[in-house]
Amino acid sequence: MRMPFRILMLTLISATFAMPVQAQDVSGKIRLELNQAQPTQDGGCRLSIIATNGLERPMNQLGLEMVAFNKDGLVDQFLRLDFSRISAGKTKVLQFDLAGKSCESLSRLHINDVLNCVPPSITDVYCPDLLDLANRTAIEFGD
Repeated sequence: MRMPFRILMLTLISATFAMPVQAQDVSGKIRLELNQAQPTQDGGCRLSIIATNGLERPMNQLGLEMVAFNKDGLVDQFLRLDFSRISAGKTKVLQFDLAGKSCESLSRLHINDVLNCVPPSITDVYCPDLLDLANRTAIEFGD
């Protein structure tokens, strides 16, 4: 009588591990705010971006592929920004300098792609869809 019970348990355990991974629900938003554009002493522009993790899970690394456009609307520079781990509900600020580019010479900061917002095991989430954008500068900010 014990053998059939063990076989049943082993069968149930094996079936549980053999099931395909179900899509995980990712709720919430990632808030990105272009908070400030300040001239630097060398004639460049220092930009501050605030990222708030409104997801119900931490992000180990948030990568932003961005493009800066000049006043004529032409592509000027490609940028890659990486935020280190952001816990759920927490905020991080990242500042970066565009050397030799005055703030007045920039018309737009475009978000080309968003990477690593969820773990690689979650495959049904397109990170740019999770963005909630805000802007406090004269530079257009968006996707």
